Amino acid sequence: MCGISGIINLHRQQNNSKNLKQMVNSMVKRGPDDEGYVLIDKLSSEFFGNDSIIKNSNHIESAKSSFFKIGFGFRQLKIIDLSAKNHQPMSDFSQNYWIVFNGEIYNYKELRAELKLLGHFFHSDSDTEVLLKSYIEWGKNALEKLNGMFAFAIFDKVNNEIFMARDRIGIKPLYFFKSNDHFIFGSTIKSIVDSGLYKPEIFWEGFHQNFRFSIAQRPNTCFKDIYALEPAHYLSINLNNNLIEKKAYWKIPVNNQNFSLTEKQASDLIEEKLFNSVKKRLISDVEVGTFMSGGIDSTTITAMASLQYKKIKAFTLGFKNNKELDETSQAMNTSSLYDIDHIISEVNPVNILRNFDEISIAFEEPFCHLSANFPLAKLASKYKTKVILNGLGGDELFGGYDIFRKLPYWVTLKNSSTFIKLFPPINQKVKKIKKIAATNTIEGFYSHYHTNFSDLEINKLFGTSLNTSNTIFSTYNKGNTFSDYFEGLCYYYLTSYISNHHMRST
Repeated sequence: MCGISGIINLHRQQNNSKNLKQMVNSMVKRGPDDEGYVLIDKLSSEFFGNDSIIKNSNHIESAKSSFFKIGFGFRQLKIIDLSAKNHQPMSDFSQNYWIVFNGEIYNYKELRAELKLLGHFFHSDSDTEVLLKSYIEWGKNALEKLNGMFAFAIFDKVNNEIFMARDRIGIKPLYFFKSNDHFIFGSTIKSIVDSGLYKPEIFWEGFHQNFRFSIAQRPNTCFKDIYALEPAHYLSINLNNNLIEKKAYWKIPVNNQNFSLTEKQASDLIEEKLFNSVKKRLISDVEVGTFMSGGIDSTTITAMASLQYKKIKAFTLGFKNNKELDETSQAMNTSSLYDIDHIISEVNPVNILRNFDEISIAFEEPFCHLSANFPLAKLASKYKTKVILNGLGGDELFGGYDIFRKLPYWVTLKNSSTFIKLFPPINQKVKKIKKIAATNTIEGFYSHYHTNFSDLEINKLFGTSLNTSNTIFSTYNKGNTFSDYFEGLCYYYLTSYISNHHMRST
């Protein structure tokens, strides 16, 4: 995973290295392999921590009397280039640029070759250095070239600014808080709270969105003045005047489906894209495995990975006491067809509840579900597998969720006065069905389907009238027109579900 953090003192140098250290310490589980710091004023000074692989004369504890303008902190989970040359925060040779980076750049080898032709030299074999040199060469336009999952921040001494960005779908998290004196960012909300420079308060709009949809809709969080940088956005801080600019650098393409493709052409194209996508994600200097249920998405990914990665480990949970959840037979059928090291662990749901405290402490905001990710991650850790591929994105792009099967019924029933008359509101379930059927827009259908509580229930709970589900989700449309309702649902799952719902824990 890795964890990045930073404190920018907006008006004067301050002595808050202790606060930065607290931020970094809160992210140990994201990055147990390395720890690093840089404090920047007119000069840059590097510091190490107890877990640092590079030791110099400057332990972070010795920085208690250091005043600085910018401080970056980092925790690393080593995936690519396991040497000390990949230590972060990382700078270029001139120390005019410093970076902290969480994620992977899948096309870093291609970018490295391009940058070499342009005259750049490389000290490491890491994608971190490629990302830094890409920014040096192309500035913010480097974002258009990146294929990967990332959240990063760069201090640019030449332009005297901070530049940070998040990947297109929002797989890697990035949060920030701004006060009169500080701009603070981190991979987790906890890191900002643990800085000691932010006093936690509830943000009621975000909190009530959490009750509606199981998580606040980004950029909101449940914490007042803490925001998530949205997917496919960059944020820059001009350090000459502290002006902040935030912009989208990419949008999900909509209304451009090619309906002229034959079924074979479409399936061949999907297979090619998936195969290449898996291939890029197998690039690693540590072992790669997969989480494989019996579903189509994870078994497809595992099968494709096994054709490119000999004896790949595939982890499956079995639920002996719950036939509904147990998909081991389907997973075993897949593993029998490919060169897979299939590892099955039987799980009793009661045992998951016994680990409830350990699971819930990872949640940064209220959350209403427990998933199998915790025992799966423990299983992978037992087998020393650091990198895991899974099927996230399959249901969202190919209509695997139950809502997609209900889509034709909604099209038939929406605005149907006959339906309204035939089914009086005898219970909450029928009320919800009627509410969904009565909405005219695809975002309305999506939002009402995912709402945990009705608008009336939410208003009663909070004692005030708040934004409705429709109002919240209308902000996601922003003038988009879709080829069809199916595309609209896919769009909302990518913009609202993946980067919100699946980024819920540290």
